[in-house]
Amino acid sequence: MTGTYDDRILAFTAEWITTNDLCRLVHGSKSGVIPAIKELLDLGYLETKTDGYVIQYRRIDKAPSNNQFDVMMATFDLNKEIAKKEMKRLDYSIATKIGILTRKGEELLDYVQTELLDRPFMLMTRVKYQQTLKLLPYSVGNKRVNSIQKFIDNVLKDLEVLKNEKLIMERFQNHTHKLQPFKV
Repeated sequence: MTGTYDDRILAFTAEWITTNDLCRLVHGSKSGVIPAIKELLDLGYLETKTDGYVIQYRRIDKAPSNNQFDVMMATFDLNKEIAKKEMKRLDYSIATKIGILTRKGEELLDYVQTELLDRPFMLMTRVKYQQTLKLLPYSVGNKRVNSIQKFIDNVLKDLEVLKNEKLIMERFQNHTHKLQPFKV
């Protein structure tokens, strides 16, 4: 998945913007940014319009319905089950005997970070932003934020079975991107 650029794409799409301008502002290659844009379109975070041959994008600031939110959380749960199966398949061993992450271990942790930590965190940020815009009632927003936080806590708890806390934390600290708050 393309979680690396998602937060920056959403930060720069408060107003209509072309693909080239967005790639320039995000400071990413088109081969990485364009799939991220398409994925955000599929997830319902962006909308498009065409002006002649030029495609423009803008983030959708409306709050998802309860059903849409439940579907997103179910998707996160499904992704968590995929990660758990992979952990079992690796026999809970993601490191070599000398304490270096294996290639499969790196892939698993990258998947966990992108799909199970960064995406829910991005959703939490959007929920808080939607509360600020008064698109979501305070009680509904807090309920959603608590649900997302509980999910993230469960993911981190599930990682404890790997028994490599130091390697996991080092990997997440060294290979994470900073989620910048959305521009208001």
